[in-house]
Amino acid sequence: VSILKKLRISLLIFSLLLCLIGCSTKDKETVQKEFNVFLDELPTRVLSDNSLDLEYLFNHPTDFGFKEKLLELPYSSLEDYQQSYEDCQEILKELDKFDYKKLTTNQQLTYDILKDYLTSHQIDEKFYYLDNSYLGSFIGFQAQLPIMLNDYTFEQENDLLSYFHILETAPEMFKKYGEMEKERLDQGVGMSQDILDKVIKQCENFTSDDEPFLIETINKKIDQIDFYTPQQKEEAKIKNEKLLMESLIKAYDDLGKQLSLYKGRQESVGLAQLPNGKEYYEYLLHSSTGIDDSIEDIQKYLQKKLQQSITKMSVLALKNPSLIEQFSIDNINYGSFHSFEDNIDYLKEQMVKDYPTIENVNYDVSVVPDSMKDNFSPAAYMTGKIDAQIGDMNHIWVNGDYDESLYPTLAHEGYPGHMYQDNYFRQLELPTIRYILNYTGYIEGWATYIENKAYVYADVSQEEMSMLEFNSINNVATQCIISLMDIGIHYEGWSYDDYLDYAGQYFHIDSDALKEQYDLFVETPTNYLCYFLNGMKYSDLFDKAQDALGEKFDVVSFNQVLLDTGPSSYAILEKQVDQYIKEKRSL
Repeated sequence: VSILKKLRISLLIFSLLLCLIGCSTKDKETVQKEFNVFLDELPTRVLSDNSLDLEYLFNHPTDFGFKEKLLELPYSSLEDYQQSYEDCQEILKELDKFDYKKLTTNQQLTYDILKDYLTSHQIDEKFYYLDNSYLGSFIGFQAQLPIMLNDYTFEQENDLLSYFHILETAPEMFKKYGEMEKERLDQGVGMSQDILDKVIKQCENFTSDDEPFLIETINKKIDQIDFYTPQQKEEAKIKNEKLLMESLIKAYDDLGKQLSLYKGRQESVGLAQLPNGKEYYEYLLHSSTGIDDSIEDIQKYLQKKLQQSITKMSVLALKNPSLIEQFSIDNINYGSFHSFEDNIDYLKEQMVKDYPTIENVNYDVSVVPDSMKDNFSPAAYMTGKIDAQIGDMNHIWVNGDYDESLYPTLAHEGYPGHMYQDNYFRQLELPTIRYILNYTGYIEGWATYIENKAYVYADVSQEEMSMLEFNSINNVATQCIISLMDIGIHYEGWSYDDYLDYAGQYFHIDSDALKEQYDLFVETPTNYLCYFLNGMKYSDLFDKAQDALGEKFDVVSFNQVLLDTGPSSYAILEKQVDQYIKEKRSL
């Protein structure tokens, strides 16, 4: 070995030693400051400057280090997946360099959540075709885009220019979505014929409108902008109408025709019957719910919950036989409410006995346009922006006119569900990266936990309250069955006949409704588990804390632990609850 090479090796070892010595001698304050700097830089490392996500995360992205670029509709290539994996690995390596013990308690929580998220969401490139889907009849991007565009805001000129750019490029991007679907079908993992037909029908519904509902909505927003003259606003409104009528309509029309060419390519089966599908389902279940249990353990858990629910219903029925005789979904009464707002405001007043208070939230409720009704959830809350002001408007969509049966749905979407949790979390003013990480299981688990308990606030007689309690337990039993169906179809490899046999043990539903439900299972693997499994796990934590603390248990402070922890995995949430129990016991 040459002297020069020896010297280089010596210098390298010496520099490494200096680094190690330097790290080990840093005081807590220095480590904490450096960690905060690291966190501040993460948003621009995990999101690109032209990502459409920026529109729905920030009012002013440039305040968070993003460059001002025209935003684009999403699309990922295999190279993008590979790059994302490498980026995750790099961030994890940097994260591991921080001395965990020298971080503050809040920083340690952020560290744990960040490490968990980056680890659990690393996706193997062999799942590329299974995962890289943009179309679908229920939660496909093309089904959601009109509602997303309706909620577009114009804080600065780049927002409006980006909106126009999205409309202009929609035909090109939708064509790419169609081409990707053809590739997926060629790989044997694309949409089934039934779902494909629904997407085509949805495209036809959107193009059938003589005047897209977005024209009026967006033009009103253009009238309110303060960076254009009156003449410029008129020109922008003319451009908006032209692009909606020509470009966006063309995108949907072309996509429908493009997909019509792919008919008869894919059977309607679960992931277990697709290449790498069973393994992908395992990844999807753990990453979407944030629950690490094996699928077999989850099945046992759900079966036990189902039996417990049936037993509880039997006990209630023995005490009050009329529950069985009178029980019907059509018979359920929650009180005398006359509008969405009336119902939501009532829940806001009632929830204060069980949940921490937050500053007043402004909101409005919109009914889903007719052209979108067949391809939209019963309701949806549009998450607020990270830098939103307290007075900014929150938006809830409801699919259909007001009906009293929507009481649980409005609790799920409004108070004390999504809208409440989202605003509470944003008022904590945590590092920006915490608001970017998407833990669907936490978010939907919270809202389902709320929905299952919200009946206690109903303005009804004691007899009617007994019926609501019975109905709530029945709902949990139904959630167990639906969750087990999802696992059966996508992990056990159930055929359609297997599904019908299992459903027949519990439900008396007509064949069309069963087929409709089956298509939803096939299209949205693990989606129901994010709601139902996580909602049950929240209730388990409630019961655990209540049993452990007895008279020391306080429902408000318990719910505050869940809210203060924020979006995270179930293991992290349980760890926070365990610490809460420990601290409460010591008082």
